[in-house]
Amino acid sequence: MKDEDIPNSTAAPQKKKIKSKKKVPTKGDPDYLSPTQLRNRRKRRAKQQKKGSSNSNHSRTLNTTQDDTIQQIKAENSLNDPSMKYISNPKNAPIVQTAKRYFQSIDGKHTTNKTTFKVHLGPLYHWRTVSKLAVRAASDSTNGKPKVAIGLFLPQSHTLLPVPNCKAHHPSINQIVECVTDACHEVGVEPYQESNGEQTGSHGENDKGRGHLRYIAVNIERKTGAAQITLVWNGNPPNDSRTNDDGCNQGFISDPHLDKLVSNILSMANTTNNDSQDSAAAQTDDSPPKKRRRRGNREGKQKEEAYCTNIVTSKKSSDATDCNTSNAKGKAAINLHSIWVNYNLSWKHSNAIFAFDSSCWKQIYGPPGVVEHLEFSTDSTGVYANPPPATYPIPLHFPPNVFRQANLDAFTNIVGRIRERVISDSSHQRRSSDLPTCIELYGGVGTIGLHLSDIVSSFVSSDENPNNLKCFNKSVSAFPTEVQSRLEYKQKNAADMVTSEADLFKNCNILVLDPPRKGLDGEVVDYLCQTGWQQSLKLVIYVSCGFQAFQRDCDAMLKSGHWKLDFAEGYLLFPGSDAIETLAFFVPV
Repeated sequence: MKDEDIPNSTAAPQKKKIKSKKKVPTKGDPDYLSPTQLRNRRKRRAKQQKKGSSNSNHSRTLNTTQDDTIQQIKAENSLNDPSMKYISNPKNAPIVQTAKRYFQSIDGKHTTNKTTFKVHLGPLYHWRTVSKLAVRAASDSTNGKPKVAIGLFLPQSHTLLPVPNCKAHHPSINQIVECVTDACHEVGVEPYQESNGEQTGSHGENDKGRGHLRYIAVNIERKTGAAQITLVWNGNPPNDSRTNDDGCNQGFISDPHLDKLVSNILSMANTTNNDSQDSAAAQTDDSPPKKRRRRGNREGKQKEEAYCTNIVTSKKSSDATDCNTSNAKGKAAINLHSIWVNYNLSWKHSNAIFAFDSSCWKQIYGPPGVVEHLEFSTDSTGVYANPPPATYPIPLHFPPNVFRQANLDAFTNIVGRIRERVISDSSHQRRSSDLPTCIELYGGVGTIGLHLSDIVSSFVSSDENPNNLKCFNKSVSAFPTEVQSRLEYKQKNAADMVTSEADLFKNCNILVLDPPRKGLDGEVVDYLCQTGWQQSLKLVIYVSCGFQAFQRDCDAMLKSGHWKLDFAEGYLLFPGSDAIETLAFFVPV
């Protein structure tokens, strides 16, 4: 029996133990909390204790039955966060073990060299620079106006788990979550709530739920830590036809609640950092929206129109004491890159975070996209690839309506390994015309393929997202003229590419595949197993984020008898979760 189980009356006297002083986390440690975060945590605990001591029988607006105080403490310690379930030993996650067993079981006749499947693990904390978070009613909301909570849905549910201080998040994301939450409370923005009432018909008004803010998406520019914020608003876009260079509407806000929310967020922005970013952006094509003022009345109507660029202009005209005043009011200055709004009035059963119609995107403030550059590892141990970089910079442009890897630091190592392999295979080629040709399917903005642009004779990337093309072209416009002429982008999905671009594929030497979690389309697998091996294809590069789909596609290629697995390794891009990114090279038999 443990000492704590013995009743006090019978417990033997014990010597007092000298408690060792706990080490106070410093800035940069995983457990570090800023003064504002500490203050807010004390406030939350005080509210929970007050609520626990009262006999209030107010009904809760969220499906939660556990004690809120315990739930909050667990959330802060990442015990309930599904993305941190295996953080104590990420390589012990079930899918990692499954992957190791799978590659070990592949018959030697299907591989060129039987090697151990290596799994690479990077930093455990602060790696996530992209996050899409749900906004719902807080568990301590009363029967009045619901409070805002921002976090993740628990697996297979719409039960929200608040993540005010997620250790996986870049610190700037946690700061944005705190600031947006405070801003919503200050200006009276209501969180989105799915309708529970029955509605006849398939798309009634009740099907669209109620409330204002559905989600927030945050992209962090790694070099500066600046945050690109997208507010997913439960409403229709305003009738305004002005667009920016990316074809998205900009500037005008007609919803008074949204206008107040944006203004409040802007009031917390670190203007000093924004000024330096703006002057740097002015040297590129990613300049902030030009100031637009409307003089006089339109059609004689007295109408107040909100233009965030005007708000920012007047804000920047004030001196640095504005930030001090803001902090004096309890607001922490945020490093803001840009603000976008996505209007999403989809019905309640839709799981889509964004509405992807171009009319639903509004650029409110700042540069149109985050610009990133991949820097390959300088590690000399050989654990990660360290290929020579291109002789020219390769900027990658990421507005919020395109896909960007959440852990771009770790994904850079995958791109490096691919570049290293292509260089190795082409080392005997002396003339540029003898270099291999390359096609990329599921290419996104060209994150992988653009880093092969200097070591191939021609390159065609493709993807179905119409917003990728302009990002790709922006990147290519910074390349040398002789390189630009051999690069092309096709706005087609992978199935259409292999079925409608037969002539293009006949001369393809390298095929890069980076599909979504569901894996390759059936048409792509059919091409590889029935036709591709007979043509000039010499190397298939497969980057997978869904291992079960990869296993299915790999089995199909190997069983066709036309392909061998030449190399495979895993990367834990989401340490703590049950996920693995797989890189594999296939060569024809």
